[in-house]
Amino acid sequence: MTGLHKRIERLNKLIARGICLLLLIGAGCQPAPEPRAPRAAHVVSPDALVVTNGIVIDGTGAPPIQDGIVVIAENKIVAVGHAADYALPPEARVLDARGGTILPGIVNSHVHESMSPLVRQFYFLRRGVTTACDLATPLVSMKRVPVRTEYGLAARVFFSGPIINKPQGYPGTEEFLYAVNDPAQARRAVDEVVARGASMIKLALEPWNWKLPWEMASRETIPNLTLDELRAIVAQTHAHGKLVRVHLGTVEMLDLALDAGVDTIEHVPLPRLEEIEFQTDASNRDFAKLAPVYEAQLARIVQQKIVLVPTLDKIITWCEGYAVTDARKRLCRQYALTPVRRFYQMGGTIALGDDSGFETRTGMPVAEMRRLLSVGMTSLQVIQASTQTAARVCGHSDELGTLEPGKLADVIVVKGNPLNDIEAMNWISIVIVDGQVAVPFK
Repeated sequence: MTGLHKRIERLNKLIARGICLLLLIGAGCQPAPEPRAPRAAHVVSPDALVVTNGIVIDGTGAPPIQDGIVVIAENKIVAVGHAADYALPPEARVLDARGGTILPGIVNSHVHESMSPLVRQFYFLRRGVTTACDLATPLVSMKRVPVRTEYGLAARVFFSGPIINKPQGYPGTEEFLYAVNDPAQARRAVDEVVARGASMIKLALEPWNWKLPWEMASRETIPNLTLDELRAIVAQTHAHGKLVRVHLGTVEMLDLALDAGVDTIEHVPLPRLEEIEFQTDASNRDFAKLAPVYEAQLARIVQQKIVLVPTLDKIITWCEGYAVTDARKRLCRQYALTPVRRFYQMGGTIALGDDSGFETRTGMPVAEMRRLLSVGMTSLQVIQASTQTAARVCGHSDELGTLEPGKLADVIVVKGNPLNDIEAMNWISIVIVDGQVAVPFK
């Protein structure tokens, strides 16, 4: 009986194998898949500073990373990604974003009177602005401004030096003006300002001191640079590897700036009133149409890849302050918003700067962010304009403005999600500048 049982067992095995073979060939049967090895985690250094448990918006315009992580070693970002991909040692210092949003430190690319360490600490850093770019700096004030001050950590500041222009030209105040009379003087001015530490050069093309839209007929002109002087400044600045940023408040000087090859336009080159047609649609909403000649100028700005820093909130607020009727207030808004909206629709690049300083201290420039949303930009684009693009026009996009490995560790966390509500940018919970924690979660 024993031999019979063995023969039956062998026969059953042969039958089973035959059935499986038939299934594999005839019915597409596949062998069971090999078990997958678990995803290997990156091991974080024990001495790292880690920000995790939040949505990461890296400032490049890329989609946000849900449940993201930012890893910092000393003063540099070393990793950005999904938290599940990283193993944290118990020694690592972890900052919990508590479901908020992790972003690059905000860069305000157009400010004034920012050199005081107390201003840099209280008005900028503690409100999430880790970098400010001062665009009219007296020569005597041009000095290195470290992030660590006698009062504690403060925002970093880059500066342009004084505005290069003709004698008695804009801005008219001697300490903020570097006066030149010919191309040779213009080149020497650039050399001196750069030697003193300027990250960019600031010019002004202003045919008259600022005018309200309904005052444009009154034109008491002031001196301005010639095209030869402008081209000398642009060439010398570019030879130093810097950008030329030009204050330009009206359309009168726009072609001159474009012919010279400047890199940014500060404020809005406002059209002549006859170049903009204000209308109201069937829903009683205001809108405006621009004249073809002005549209062509905007298109040229886009084609030359010149970045616009419109400082919309400052322009509109200033104009509305003098408007005594609702109609004039509407004029103020549409007069400034329409050119920027059209520029954006054409594919133009916009950087955030709010012109704060002389009369206003805005901290986190949410008011300017709202204005940029009102011209059609998405929240993600507004954040990119406030980080990567703003760092670019300040001349420091190689080290600031995005959450990427190798960049300086300027990181903020806000409560909530600014992609859903830009007001979340007001709710700062964590600020890190140069790898150092300035604001803990509260």
